[in-house]
Amino acid sequence: DAIRNIAAEFLAANGFHECMGLSLSNSQYYIGPDALQPVAKESLVFVHNTANQGLDCMRPTLLFGGLEIIEHNQNRQNPNLRLFEFGKTYSGPLPAATVAPSGPPSIASDRREIYRLAVYLTGAHSPESWQPESKSMVDFYTLKAFVQNLLARLGVSGFQETVVEEHPFQMALRYHRGPKELVTVGQVQPAIVRKMNIKSPVFFADFNFDNILAALASGKIHFQELNKFPVVRRDLAMVLDRAVTFAEIQQLANKTAKKLLKETNLFDVFEDEQKIGAGKKSYAVSFLFEDTEKTLKDKEIDALMQQLQQAFEQKLQASIRK
Repeated sequence: DAIRNIAAEFLAANGFHECMGLSLSNSQYYIGPDALQPVAKESLVFVHNTANQGLDCMRPTLLFGGLEIIEHNQNRQNPNLRLFEFGKTYSGPLPAATVAPSGPPSIASDRREIYRLAVYLTGAHSPESWQPESKSMVDFYTLKAFVQNLLARLGVSGFQETVVEEHPFQMALRYHRGPKELVTVGQVQPAIVRKMNIKSPVFFADFNFDNILAALASGKIHFQELNKFPVVRRDLAMVLDRAVTFAEIQQLANKTAKKLLKETNLFDVFEDEQKIGAGKKSYAVSFLFEDTEKTLKDKEIDALMQQLQQAFEQKLQASIRK
């Protein structure tokens, strides 16, 4: 409860409202010709609900309860929403040696419950006003920042990032420790949003809170002295194939200069077939270097940047823009 309260207080302090959906859901979301998030029928836990036949299964995800709440609010002139919900999801028997998104291979079981946290973001950054900033809309990076800050607030670290393409996301980033999912954050597929009669893009973070609690229970808190030596920044612009992701650049940079590289950030993206060619894009990336024992010299940074450039050219077929 203490960890849950920390997460809830963090989200509430950042303008999110807690909601509570039903544990029951409509199986037509998951099976049938019009399924929005198709799953195997055997994985659903059905209930005999004579009072409401539209609620005929236990929810396998928190997503659709949240989308129903968003639709309800938008229909009542409340378009800008920041919501979160804690709750369990339910699934039926899984075959032996099935690799589930939440963890390693599992043995066959009759029922499976996972405690989750769902976070939803849609609409504008701020309430409507005469200021131009009020018209800017939230996006993937808005929610990603909240997710990263929440993980930091909870003290969760040492995780990996993987770009994933799977239902119900159009684009998503998964934070995990090995095979254990911590959270997946991304944009809900526009087709799902349209079917739910929602008028703006929806961004959704799906936390496996059981795995987060397990990670915190097994971890130790470490304190580190603040670095008294200055951080050095270098920028690099490169032309890449459109298929190359920023995550690949980050991973290669960390592998190449892991001892002194503190942070890698993408601050500009440019695409123009006439100027840089078809199927290409230009990334402007910043690199922050630091040494905890001494002030870095220009020749050290130049050598590191040369190593990074060579790695990008050889591994990612990048063309460095001078």
